[in-house]
Amino acid sequence: MKYINNKIIAFTLIAASIMSCTDEYNCQLQVEKPQNAAINEYLAQFDLLKSYIDRSGTPFQLAVNVPGSEFVKKEIAFSTVFTNFDAVDMNGSYDPLNALKEDGTYNFGGMQTAADVAAEAGVTLYGGVLCSNQGQRAAYYNKLIEPIDIPVEVQKGTTKLFNFENDAIGTTYPMTGNSSAIVEEDPAGESGHVLHVGTNDVKAAYSYPKFHVVLPAGRKLGDYVRLNIDLRFVGTDGIWGQGLRVFINGTEFNVGKNGNDFCDGGDKWKREGTINLKDATAPGLVVPESFGSLTEFDLAIGSASTSAQFYIDNISMDYEVSGKGTTVINFEGDELNKTYPMTNGATATVVQDPANESGKVLFIDHAAYSFPKFTVKLSEGKTLGDYSGMSMDMRLIAGKYGGGMSVVINGQTFPLKQNALAYGCDDNNTWKRGGIYVTFVKEGTYPKKDEVPATIIEIPDAMKDLNEIEFSIGSSSTNWTAYIDNLIFTWEAKPQHIEKTPEEKKEIFTKEMEKWIGGMVYAGVNETKSVKAWNIIGNPLDKTVNDNTFNWGEYLGEVDYARTAVKIARDTVKNANVDLELFVSNTFGQYDEMGNMADELISLVDAWEADNVTKIDGYNILLNAIYSKDVVFQEGNKTMITNLFDKLGKTGKLIRVSDLSMMVEELDGNFIAINKLTEEDRAAAASYMAFIMQEYRRLIPADKQYGISISGITETNTGYKLCPWTSDYNRNEMYEGIVDGLK
Repeated sequence: MKYINNKIIAFTLIAASIMSCTDEYNCQLQVEKPQNAAINEYLAQFDLLKSYIDRSGTPFQLAVNVPGSEFVKKEIAFSTVFTNFDAVDMNGSYDPLNALKEDGTYNFGGMQTAADVAAEAGVTLYGGVLCSNQGQRAAYYNKLIEPIDIPVEVQKGTTKLFNFENDAIGTTYPMTGNSSAIVEEDPAGESGHVLHVGTNDVKAAYSYPKFHVVLPAGRKLGDYVRLNIDLRFVGTDGIWGQGLRVFINGTEFNVGKNGNDFCDGGDKWKREGTINLKDATAPGLVVPESFGSLTEFDLAIGSASTSAQFYIDNISMDYEVSGKGTTVINFEGDELNKTYPMTNGATATVVQDPANESGKVLFIDHAAYSFPKFTVKLSEGKTLGDYSGMSMDMRLIAGKYGGGMSVVINGQTFPLKQNALAYGCDDNNTWKRGGIYVTFVKEGTYPKKDEVPATIIEIPDAMKDLNEIEFSIGSSSTNWTAYIDNLIFTWEAKPQHIEKTPEEKKEIFTKEMEKWIGGMVYAGVNETKSVKAWNIIGNPLDKTVNDNTFNWGEYLGEVDYARTAVKIARDTVKNANVDLELFVSNTFGQYDEMGNMADELISLVDAWEADNVTKIDGYNILLNAIYSKDVVFQEGNKTMITNLFDKLGKTGKLIRVSDLSMMVEELDGNFIAINKLTEEDRAAAASYMAFIMQEYRRLIPADKQYGISISGITETNTGYKLCPWTSDYNRNEMYEGIVDGLK
């Protein structure tokens, strides 16, 4: 430091202020007399910073980081830059986040305006970072590759149960208790035949009409969401009481409303009154899961009253199922005595159901480990992998033990690990409706074959895409004799979750990279060809992960993402007669192992350039320097700086130092605010700044010295970074440190 009090050159206060400000470049700033006029007068004697640069044999330029928004105003920051620096550094002014518009596109106007102003002023403009994992539109990018979810369509329909039109007048239905339920003409003359429950003489006392419900093939009670009825009370007979009731197989459910509320009074029809079956909100109930698989059941409806009398008509239920369906084999279309082939002899013959319950059925007579074979054509567009299982009605005569029930698909046998008796079928010659059931799961659901539970089979991967199969089922017994019916194969569509392939993701993000890099480079070049130097890759060593982190290498390749970025930048200007100079940029701090980081950065660039096509012109080091008042630590700081520049100087590439900042660290490790610094602190920090710049000039070959960019022009009193000007644009000790570093 050359400052000596007794060598102060006397200047007038006004002259000192103007010189320290902008060297007569249209500066309107009015400054007050400084507290220490001697210091200002001494610093005012220095020439403009860029006048100290030895430019022989070097591309060196002195730059300063100025926000683009401040630079284009052409105010005092602009005039200071114009008179003291060769270039302006735009690093940090424009990134994908702050250039984003509401419509999702980018606003490159800021860069283009800055490029035009720089060209007009005759200063060089350094562009910012073109590709980095930090400061990215991560949420937007991640949304671009979200899987496509195609929901399953909900199938809706109505099953009509009873409307009494085909019943003769006088037909009776059973009651759970006293009184009667008789088919009569509608007293209102509106809907033909209806069911009259109770009479004037014998009213229903907690007694309800019963209906045996058999659901259509493929439907089960759990598919239904509403019970619909037409209901009309006779006067006030039972209209209040304890409310409406529904019974399923004898289990009573209170629907939460009485007849008056449900029908809005007596002697008038409540048409299409609904009772929820999956919601207890009145009028409603929740059908238990244990009832969900019922395909037939006894239903009773009425009013819990000692003296009920009412009419019922048009009983129906609404179903809603998410992409479910069935493939049914039920023999109704077969001729009597038709035979089906068996897997191991014996006969299977179509006969009339001896119980007269379900029409035609298949009779298996004394089969010894042999099962009927069926060719099952699955639903159109569905494969075996879409099916969740099957069920079957069976009326067993013999064969309840043996080796248990088995399934055969295309010749491969799958033991169900459960015999007919365990399924609930005894040798009692009675039907077990839907009692035989099998659940299909995908292969590998159970890691070990012996862990597969009873009644479940794993569908082999080799079979999951079949749309037609040969299927057999039966009891592995020496004497299986039974009737079977209604083989129902159930499929359930699942929401489609379509992931984008790695190739699709790579294409998407290559286009996104093209939009940003291509747009920024074009805006910087435009007609003025102002911005030719860019940090093509920014902070590749930064492992920070936050909401704005996006790892380009994950999708474009850990090496290829950088190569792609370089290619996009160079291709953008290949027809503009412009040669870009592309740098790899990384931040270095005094707490970092600078030498190791330099080695890692150099290795990255070597890997990117290994294709002999990709060209990186240089390294841009963002250097956050710290002057430590601890002598030992400070010597270590200086050694790291020397080691860093020594390694970089041997790469043969252009070397640029940018965002060069300086802070002072107290002995306790805390940084000292600007307004707390002593003159000695400032002088020592300025001397360290001179050392850094001198080491750069000493260790980097002259023709590779691309330049140094200072992190800022002015200090803030409560900040920590020392800059060459005070907040009032008066030169300070750091100004002299930069001068000494340039000499």
